[in-house]
Amino acid sequence: MATAITLTRFNDVKEINAYESKGIKSTAPVYAATSALVALSGLRVIYAYAQLTGAMTINLTTTNLLQGDVLEFWFEADSSQRIVTFGTGFLSSGTVTVTAAKGATVIGTFDGTNVRIHTREIYA
Repeated sequence: MATAITLTRFNDVKEINAYESKGIKSTAPVYAATSALVALSGLRVIYAYAQLTGAMTINLTTTNLLQGDVLEFWFEADSSQRIVTFGTGFLSSGTVTVTAAKGATVIGTFDGTNVRIHTREIYA
């Protein structure tokens, strides 16, 4: 059974909380069979990985994240099907299989402890 999450960010009813000045960032990490990713600080950060040429596991260090931060991962496969596993720092059910010569987008939100993967999409 999943445990309830208490939102500790953006919860002060006396505040507007519309913008926390962290902004949107992007980065293009290189492909590695095991990616030791240190999350960037940002309300929304896009990680557009270099083309996948093999299976990959992403292990995330979350020390720079604040509750509610959104991480978006973009993947493109070469001419073979590629599997991405979300390891340390993630709550994820299973893997993402990127179809040969196609791409995938995965989105997760930091809950204060881990990034909870909630959206996966394969695209042409």
